Order: sequence, then structure tokens, then C-alpha cells
Amino acid sequence: MLLEEGFQVNSSDVIPAFLDKTRESRDQNPELTDWQIGYGDWLELDSAEIKHPVGGYDAILCIGNSFTTLPDFEGESRTHIKALQNFKKLLKVGGVLIIDHRNFDYVVMHKKFPPNAHGSIYYNSNRVFNVGVKDLVEKEGKVVQLTLCSDVDVSGTDLESDPMVVMKRKGKDGPVVSTLELNDIPCCTHSLEGFTALLKKAFGEKAEHKVLPDFRERSGDFVPNYWVHCIYKS
Repeated sequence: MLLEEGFQVNSSDVIPAFLDKTRESRDQNPELTDWQIGYGDWLELDSAEIKHPVGGYDAILCIGNSFTTLPDFEGESRTHIKALQNFKKLLKVGGVLIIDHRNFDYVVMHKKFPPNAHGSIYYNSNRVFNVGVKDLVEKEGKVVQLTLCSDVDVSGTDLESDPMVVMKRKGKDGPVVSTLELNDIPCCTHSLEGFTALLKKAFGEKAEHKVLPDFRERSGDFVPNYWVHCIYKS
């Protein structure tokens, strides 16, 4: 969408299969030849396989709950702060980091996702079912990690021939479908307050910061699936 609107876009990932799929999408469209795609580790973005703009980026997007999958290798959130500082370093003055995480405050309290968790901004699909959480890890009486799990109906797609596909019933009375099990995504359970504090440590206490529940203005008793943070480099 950003490319189609005329923005210059660079994309990075650490997973080769994701990079290959993204490049495949780019190569199918001759109008997207300027789209840079390359390996990039959030902890070593200076050495990413893409050419960063000399003056810095107008915006960096890290969305879809991606950041929560980064382990805190060093402890005390030092790894997370380092990655956020790397994002800040690549922004131009006035540039914005748009970054999100699931509503883990709700998940930890209720041991499940908010209502309609896979019918919202990112995963608006009737192919996802059996959505849940497991393997909660506690430290000093606080849940610090959990594993996201879900099943994906891949019937009628190219993935149907994948050797990892199993047959499962979709819902209590639904059909039996070709299914990929996504049961191994450990996530750090960043709270809204805690993640805001991390952003402030990385960008500075006076940095302009706004939180959007599911990309909406905050209002009433609305329970979001994602907290979307926008923080600006000053």
C-alpha cells in the first residue's frame, strides 16, 4: 500500500523464508523495482543488507506484534531498549516510530485474547481458528512470557501440500480442513505502561508519544487487540 501510494520503502527481516516471499511479491510487479528488501537484525541495523537514507527515515514501522518476539537476551529489558535505540538512530529528526504489541494486559489477566482477536486490523480472516495462549512463564510472580498458538485453514491454497499440514475440525461443528498449526511463537508480555516506559528510555522522557488502540482514538470502554505506539525523534 505504501509503495502504491508513491512512498520509498525499505524492508528487512531475519527470516530467509519471509525475505524470499517478499522478494517474490516485489518481482511480480515491475513498478516495485526500487523496493529494497534485505536481511536486517534489529540489534545490528547498521549492517542491514539495505541502503539506509542518508538523512534518516521519515517513519519506521514495526507492527503485527513483531517486537514482542524479540527475547530479552541481556535481561532487565536491555535488549529491547537497544533495539528501540537502533530504530531511533535511523530516524530523521521529527521522524516517527510506529510500533505495536498485543493487549497483553488483557491476555495475562484473562488467559485469552480480547473478543474478536483475529477479526481485527491484522488478522481479519476466517481461516484462523483455535486461537489461544499457553506456556505462561512467570518471574517474581509476574507473567513475562507466553506462547501464542493458533490453527490456519490452508485448504485450497498452495500450502495445502506442505508436509506439516494436518487435518482438523474447524470449530465445534465445522468441516475438517487442511490445517497448519502455529504453536511456537513465544512473546514477551509487554504491558501498555511497561512498553511506554521502554520507549521513553530509548527516545527520551520528553519525546512526543501517542497510543492508538487498534489504530483508533482512545474512547470509552473499547478493548483493543493491539496497542499502537507512535513516538517521535526530537
